[in-house]
Amino acid sequence: MSRWTLSLHEAGHAVAAWALTGSRAFATLHDGAAGAACPLEDMGATDRAIMTAVGPLAETLAHRYPAPEFASRVAGDKPPRTLPTVETIATVETAAELRSVVVRGVPDHVVLARFCIAGIENQPERWAQRHAWILSLAKRLIRSHEKSIVETARVLYLRGVVSVPLEERNAS
Repeated sequence: MSRWTLSLHEAGHAVAAWALTGSRAFATLHDGAAGAACPLEDMGATDRAIMTAVGPLAETLAHRYPAPEFASRVAGDKPPRTLPTVETIATVETAAELRSVVVRGVPDHVVLARFCIAGIENQPERWAQRHAWILSLAKRLIRSHEKSIVETARVLYLRGVVSVPLEERNAS
């Protein structure tokens, strides 16, 4: 997965968490083409499933929005050889702690599968219905917050870490 696609994926998770809880969320990029997104507030099972579903669906935005270009601060500056990740911008301890969270994380498809069967393990005919319902809610959230997802992904792509909602810049 490209850095841009990964940025859209993680930004989708973070924006969804913020939209569903109203509380700040953050997303990070890690060495080895890994990423993470975490809400700063606990989420119910349905909201967590929606947030989880948004990530992979947000990847498709890469077909409509190109990856951002590095803007040189001073004319003649060369872009960096690699863009930042948590490992290159955080303290060693912080980076190691966040990396361990990523390694222990459960893949999105497994989180969704567990949600879809939870409480109805003996009714497999309902699993697909629940999955389709969560995907429809996730698609609706992406449509409603597409601009925020793309802007968040741009910041994440260039900086390696982002907090949602994005801070408003003062005009002064």
